[in-house]
Amino acid sequence: MSDVAHPRGWHCDGEKGTSVLEAMVAATLGAILIGAALDVFVTHHAHFQGHKAKAELQQDIRGGVHLLASELRLAGVGTLPEQSLLSAMGPHEIEFRANVNDVRGTLVAAAASGQDWLQTRPGAGWAKGKTVVLCGLSACEEHVLTRDGSSGRLALSGYLTRDFPAGSQVEVVNRVRYYLSRRDPQNAKLMREVDRGANPLIEHVEDFSLAYLNEGGQPAAHVNEVRLVRLNLKSSGIDGRGGRLSRSHTQEMGVRAL
Repeated sequence: MSDVAHPRGWHCDGEKGTSVLEAMVAATLGAILIGAALDVFVTHHAHFQGHKAKAELQQDIRGGVHLLASELRLAGVGTLPEQSLLSAMGPHEIEFRANVNDVRGTLVAAAASGQDWLQTRPGAGWAKGKTVVLCGLSACEEHVLTRDGSSGRLALSGYLTRDFPAGSQVEVVNRVRYYLSRRDPQNAKLMREVDRGANPLIEHVEDFSLAYLNEGGQPAAHVNEVRLVRLNLKSSGIDGRGGRLSRSHTQEMGVRAL
């Protein structure tokens, strides 16, 4: 016979050895490919998270500054004529009075001196404890509501000192304050306070400063000269890769000229 006899099982065992080796090589290559793909995924995911964090941080800053600017433009609206436009103007704090929720109405019946109630239309939105200003043809008065006025009947904390004709304007005036709170040393916050109810507007504030300018863009010497408020704000947030990122915003906000 020309064929050489092989020991029993040699050919089969050789094939088995080759299959194991191939499987090991394939597994190694597969692990390398999976590792590379995973590395690419992690890198792209980190970049995505970073861009998302930047966008969210910028959106928070813009949203907060937009709210401050829009309410500041209402400063003094509906208040007594002799009151200052700003009741506080510090480098890290600003306070003013404005009807931020647009709650206003008119008298549906004349109100007489010595009366401690008003009948208004519309009848909703008048909450207990809110300050209201009533203005007639020649004068205004300020009072506080002693109960909710859902029916349009407003109960006042004091008596009217003069007569007001039907059609006189009634308006809620809120006390609005924006300030930097450092109560938490690890997380300074820009706070918005309306009628003594405060909530954080922007967190992780690294810098918040205000400058008060007159009509010519120079520092205002008196509150009545203020026409612009220049805001500088810097905030930070998690960048999605174990670090932090910062964003700065500068804006000049107009103040209503009395």
